[in-house]
Amino acid sequence: MRKKLDMGWWHLPLSAWLLLVAGTTATAQGTLQDQIHTAITAFIIEQTRQYNSPPRIEVGRLGPRLRIRPCTVPPSAFQPPGSRLLGNTTIGIRCNGRSPWTIYVPVQVQLFQPVAIVDRPLARGDTIREGDFKMVERDLGALKMGYITDARQPIGMVAKRPLRIGALLTPQLLEAPRLVRRGEQVTIVAESGGLEIRASGEALADGARGDLVRIRNTTSRKVIEAVVVEPGVVKVRTGSHFP
Repeated sequence: MRKKLDMGWWHLPLSAWLLLVAGTTATAQGTLQDQIHTAITAFIIEQTRQYNSPPRIEVGRLGPRLRIRPCTVPPSAFQPPGSRLLGNTTIGIRCNGRSPWTIYVPVQVQLFQPVAIVDRPLARGDTIREGDFKMVERDLGALKMGYITDARQPIGMVAKRPLRIGALLTPQLLEAPRLVRRGEQVTIVAESGGLEIRASGEALADGARGDLVRIRNTTSRKVIEAVVVEPGVVKVRTGSHFP
């Protein structure tokens, strides 16, 4: 059996809800299972406070063969390296009391949040607009391939492959639009002594905003590196000599 906790009070101060957790246990206060349940709940709530709804936490019960005593001080929880915070996971519990110990407890954490879902078929290379997706509540712990919770993030991005209606939008499926294309003519901008100098060049690679790309000066034929700042415009980095 797993022990469930009503998380409706999760926005209370940490000290207040720790007292509530201790008061809701069915067994005597201070038992090992209660200590572990309280420590894990405290840890997960603290780690998920940035979300607008509380997590649903199920803490696995200790095996009957486990031979350790309740901690003489409140034990602390931690996330083992390489583990997930959400979904079916494992949380470590460390006791620093008179008889120190460390154990690992299976935990299931559900966290329901609105995520971006494709709302009309998209082709590869389509620029994402506001009506192309909608926000639908999903359990983040079940979305192992990633997700987008900010409704502003997909807008203006480009689909990297065809996407069907109902597909989950993830960062891996989107890329920033290319403002500079290989072989296109671009304007090279440089600043020197408060003056802005411009020249024409040819892009030797594609680039999105902020990318560093190689550019060939049309006049001098010199190849430089410049930052993409807007469609068809690149800027020489501060301190570089104008080509």
